[in-house]
Amino acid sequence: MPSTTIHFPKEFLTKIDIAAHKHGVSRNKYFLRACEEALEKEDGEWPDDFFTLNLNDEDILLLRESSKEVENNIYTHRHNRGAPLL
Repeated sequence: MPSTTIHFPKEFLTKIDIAAHKHGVSRNKYFLRACEEALEKEDGEWPDDFFTLNLNDEDILLLRESSKEVENNIYTHRHNRGAPLL
């Protein structure tokens, strides 16, 4: 089975160990169950209002201006290696 390494603060890992012991499972099993539950809840769907922007006209204008500024900086500092420009 593939594995991964995750780094936690010692205090957090201590809490995990206590919870795993309380449920009578190993730390690894506890993490697997937590990940499974998180993935089941997520279902790969964005929350309904995730992309809803409640911006006023001034905020929208600022967002557009700053987006153009970022885009211009990208084009200015881009090193073309034969790839077509966006």
